[in-house]
Amino acid sequence: MIAKIRSFLFENKTARQTVAKNTFWLAVSQLGSRLIRAAIIIYAARILGASEYGVFSYALGLAGFFTLFADIGIIQLLTRETAGHSENRQAYFTNSFWLKSLLLLFTVLLVVFVAPHFSNIQEAAALIPLVALLVIFDGIREFSIGYLRGLEKMEWEALIVTFMNVVIAVAGFIILQFSVSARALFHAYIASVGAAALLSAIILRKQFIQIFKNIDAQLMKKIAASAWPIAFAGMLGIFMLNTDIIMLGWWRGAQEIGYYSAGQRIVQVLYTIPALLASGIFPILSRFSNRGEQERERELNEKSFSFAYMVAIPLVTGGIILARPIIELVFGAEYLPTVPAFQILIATLLITFPTILLSNLVIAHNQQRQTFWFMGVGSLGNVFFNALLIPPFGIVGSSVATIGAQLLNTTLIWRYMKRVVQFSVLSRLLKIITASALMGVFSFLSNTLGVHVLITIALSAILYFAVLWAARDKTFSEAKSMVPLLNRF
Repeated sequence: MIAKIRSFLFENKTARQTVAKNTFWLAVSQLGSRLIRAAIIIYAARILGASEYGVFSYALGLAGFFTLFADIGIIQLLTRETAGHSENRQAYFTNSFWLKSLLLLFTVLLVVFVAPHFSNIQEAAALIPLVALLVIFDGIREFSIGYLRGLEKMEWEALIVTFMNVVIAVAGFIILQFSVSARALFHAYIASVGAAALLSAIILRKQFIQIFKNIDAQLMKKIAASAWPIAFAGMLGIFMLNTDIIMLGWWRGAQEIGYYSAGQRIVQVLYTIPALLASGIFPILSRFSNRGEQERERELNEKSFSFAYMVAIPLVTGGIILARPIIELVFGAEYLPTVPAFQILIATLLITFPTILLSNLVIAHNQQRQTFWFMGVGSLGNVFFNALLIPPFGIVGSSVATIGAQLLNTTLIWRYMKRVVQFSVLSRLLKIITASALMGVFSFLSNTLGVHVLITIALSAILYFAVLWAARDKTFSEAKSMVPLLNRF
């Protein structure tokens, strides 16, 4: 049994087993370790209060915004080329690293000299020098993880990310005992990302030792030429994620940003679910695309999209119904003003889950030049909708703007990629929608009767999956079959 488990978790055999292995380790790194980080974030939000927590969130938003200049699609291209061309891995690693280093230097200069003019919140402006340090550490960490994903060694990624979140939890709890401030929490954040960057460099020390060899200007130009459409789309994606916080800072105060960030934090944690799946299948998807294995790719796409909806639809249903008790449980009664915004934001899961998978499909088929402008339309739409809705409606208006921008972007990409790759999803969703509706009725009745929200969530999940099992839902059966230990049930 131990040998089978070790083989399943550390070896790449079949496509199905590799996807399951990759997804397992990504789940450990992203979901498991984020629960650790969530503990310190929730604790900090409670003791800092909405205003001070808003300062911290605004500083992180600035960091996220400026990271869009720190990568021109290099990381995703490195993953793709590492997976598809094993003979040139070190050359791609070396030249991609030097390109990444130049971009990090450029980004740091932007943070130091431009970012201070972005903020109307003085407390957040004081944290900007620390933002530059965070950008450097995070750039090194993400670059290393991109290479490890190309090797399909997600177990190493799990170690790096888990280590980072353990450090932030420990450092955060300790430092907040001495100083209850946004600056103190930001120091803990920097310490954790710096430690993760150091660990990733140690794991890939053989590759980093050789970065002064095989420097090829022509290869750098080739990487840059292939990467810029990915970069544009990625930059606009980061722009869309952080525009809300930045524009709220123009028209609203730190307290309202704190309310919005609380609801957004929960939703963004849920965004990691399709990201896990997308990262797990991307190397295999790239191989299928390169080899022209259209039927295997179609099957993989249909299963992936169906699984994403199988998770997203009940999360949205339950999240809307149980929004108030969830926010009160996680952040406390002080954050109840975020409930309406949270109910709108959680509906974005229906849009974001397939979008993340679509993004990988675009890159695997090298269609980024044809689709990058769709993201531009969505980003401009986000700015327009925010400018229109934030002044009169605040965080609720910003939430609606997010829905509108994401829907615009996803619709355009979905229609285009359906012409490139044939796949069908809607026919698989009837049983999922029915099970979610039954679960929603149960959640509403349970919440109305005053049952504790955690018990309601647990019982609702059991009911949902029981209905899928009884209805012999195809997607549920396929998901269960990917985990060998569940096949006996």
